[in-house]
Amino acid sequence: MLFGKEIIHLSDVDSTNNFAAKLFSDKLCQNGSVIMSDCQTNGKGQRGTIWQSENGKNLLCTFVYSPDNLSVEFQTQINWATSLAVLKTLGKFGLTAKIKWPNDLLVNETKICGILIENQVSGNFLSTSFIGIGLNINQQNFFDFSATSIRNESGNTFLIREILDGLIKEMNHYFLLLNSTNLELKKEYLSSLYRFKEKSFFKAENEVFDGTIIDVSSAGLLVIEKNGKPFEFGLKTIKYC
Repeated sequence: MLFGKEIIHLSDVDSTNNFAAKLFSDKLCQNGSVIMSDCQTNGKGQRGTIWQSENGKNLLCTFVYSPDNLSVEFQTQINWATSLAVLKTLGKFGLTAKIKWPNDLLVNETKICGILIENQVSGNFLSTSFIGIGLNINQQNFFDFSATSIRNESGNTFLIREILDGLIKEMNHYFLLLNSTNLELKKEYLSSLYRFKEKSFFKAENEVFDGTIIDVSSAGLLVIEKNGKPFEFGLKTIKYC
């Protein structure tokens, strides 16, 4: 077992990723530690956004991962493994989810989870990853945000620790699959990818165009077929319409 030997539960923190990074730097937590908090005062999302969550209603956690020998060129697999672990966890509670590139999970086309992975690199190898996960569990009202939760989708209330235990189990399963030659992990990831091989509209450089997602590169770029040719897009260069 990699994850879950040590679980640190906080009542509140600015960001579980920040806190985990400081703990690990000070040698106060170990590889595989999980930091969870009831509340984040400055939770981080993608593109510098703030992750907002009602106190005590959702799973806000960070997994600390320090691989022995993982080249930086394969660090995208951490995203794949984490996304699949969350997807499988949701499935155990009766929900069918899709992975929306690069870091969201959707149920009924509505966001239920966000992932923020912050990597530290040493030379050509990944030193440590702080894998932040915000999973909506019992929150019902998201005000101005388009989001959902396990409770809204299932009608049931769940213990947050029960969800975390299930997630830890799936994280341990998928992180055993990380290596440079594993094709099954990517195959499973693509099979669960939102709008994969579906004609869709996207926006890039102020242009709206139709295309089809055909792949995600080893560098984590979204590959879209446009006018019969493949084009690669990064996080800040493409939007779904």
